[in-house]
Amino acid sequence: MHWLSSEDTRDVEEWMASVGAKAVRLDEPLAGRVASLVIGDDALQGSEVVALLQIDHLMNKRFDECSSGERQLVRIAHALTNRPQALVLFEPFRHLDRYRREHLTMLLERLAKLNVKIAYTERARETGTPPSFSVISSRGEGTIDVRDVSYRHPLQPVYAVEHVTFASDGPGLTAFIGSNGSGKSTLLELMAKSVRPLQGKLKLSSRPVYLPPEEEYGPFPEAPKRRVEQLKAVLVSEAPLFLLDEPTVGLTDQERAGFLNALVEKSRTACLICATHDAAILAAADRIVALSNGRVVFDGTYELFLERSMVWSLSSSLS
Repeated sequence: MHWLSSEDTRDVEEWMASVGAKAVRLDEPLAGRVASLVIGDDALQGSEVVALLQIDHLMNKRFDECSSGERQLVRIAHALTNRPQALVLFEPFRHLDRYRREHLTMLLERLAKLNVKIAYTERARETGTPPSFSVISSRGEGTIDVRDVSYRHPLQPVYAVEHVTFASDGPGLTAFIGSNGSGKSTLLELMAKSVRPLQGKLKLSSRPVYLPPEEEYGPFPEAPKRRVEQLKAVLVSEAPLFLLDEPTVGLTDQERAGFLNALVEKSRTACLICATHDAAILAAADRIVALSNGRVVFDGTYELFLERSMVWSLSSSLS
């Protein structure tokens, strides 16, 4: 696979010209049922793509009902149904949990061996002058109380969040962890009152500052800059309660390191809840809540999480 710089669109254009084939971009808008987007005209080929990306469980969902990571996989599957000779993937690992990132890497390497030319961008590898993140102490008390909350998307038989109880009563950093589609983002939306639960109650001490995941794809220089500015605004807000959905996605390593240091400082005066796959946020968190199939399966410290988790403890020892 060939890495391209997302900071200079000429890098992408030159590679596309050099391979002599039409590259497939992942920034086109998608809508409708996942099955209709990924099966295409060739049922055999479509079913193979579904199996390769392991997205069988998404076939009955609408695209807008999928989590950020699930949408990324559907976009890639949609691109592969056209049997492209060359692929330019803009941030293909964006929003993916650790397992799916490793699986997608192996799949793309396999496609490359089958003479499919593959290039990708990943901002984490970019270099440059890191931004400066300032922190202003929060004022007031940030508390949240979630009691037996359940929610499912319209026309979906499976609950996205099911019988979740969670409470946080002061400053600190809580990390929500779980595979793509585990319910992290939906739970944050419920806390932000973007959607209403079908069951249970939520009580917040004040209106939270809610930062949804960054959904923009493609070589758009303004997108990462906008995300950095959003994070800067969070850190200087005096609000006591923050809900951050994958805040470090799309950042360079330098931007991420600066933000994480500032986030820890902010957590001394604010209640911060982050949905994330970022191992550094997990290590810095005061508390980790793991979700699976919409249910809480762990709630405790990072040290206890490593003791209990086979996957994360192994990954931590290897890193």
